[in-house]
Amino acid sequence: MFTFLELLPVWYQYTLVGLLGLIIGSFLNVVIYRYHTGKSLNGHSHCLSCGNTLRWYELFPLVSYLFLRGKCRVCGCAIPVRYFLVEFTTAGLFLLMFMQFSFGLPLLLSMLLVSVLMVVAVYDIYHMVIPDELVVTMSVLAVVYYVLEYGFTWNTTAFLSHAGAALGAFLFYGGLWLVSKGRWIGFGDAKLAIPLGFILGAPAVYSFIVFSFWIGAIVSLLILGFTALVRIIKAHYAFGMVVNYSKYFTMKSEVPFAPFMIAAFLLVYMYHVSAIALIASFI
Repeated sequence: MFTFLELLPVWYQYTLVGLLGLIIGSFLNVVIYRYHTGKSLNGHSHCLSCGNTLRWYELFPLVSYLFLRGKCRVCGCAIPVRYFLVEFTTAGLFLLMFMQFSFGLPLLLSMLLVSVLMVVAVYDIYHMVIPDELVVTMSVLAVVYYVLEYGFTWNTTAFLSHAGAALGAFLFYGGLWLVSKGRWIGFGDAKLAIPLGFILGAPAVYSFIVFSFWIGAIVSLLILGFTALVRIIKAHYAFGMVVNYSKYFTMKSEVPFAPFMIAAFLLVYMYHVSAIALIASFI
């Protein structure tokens, strides 16, 4: 099915996959912006400030953002950097998936997984919630993954491994949600852990859980450090100006956890990194 693509030069294959990632990323931006707003995905793209309909040459992923220097051509208002980051990240993940799976059904499934997870991550960052529809979509993709992996032949051991991993991940995150009464983690995160855990199976789900907290801790510390640096700079170099910025990130700030879970999942899914082996290498 994909033999003709494999005959193309390697650089051409990477270019095709990267361009596909940019195009899909551009579409995901539309989905993220219009999801649960009642707006159709078929509507014309427009400036969020002045409502000006974008011309065809302003719709090229990444290129248009850079050419316009991140501003609307008509009103000059800033275009959210999210558009650039989603397109760039989607293309990068598509290329990483291609390096791992090459052309084939596993690659197509992986691209679908990345696309849905990108929407989940960004939506959670902006709204602090994970829509049930996206969790259901991930669950369907998890079943498709299982079928591609094991076929339609019943394998009790394999099924119990994946089902047990899904249940274990849900109980762990769900337990944190229950104990903290939603302060540490959201119930949507626990539900998202079901399809992610089912795809990974046991014992990889353990690494997924561990890495999600490691990544969360590292990112949170980096943000805390950056915030502290900004406060110091503003306090010492304000040159007499009044400094009144109350939205600093602190230890009590709410942080969306789904992006950390997704990053951990992709790490284990693509590279099969083991937390146990990693810990053992430092002992």
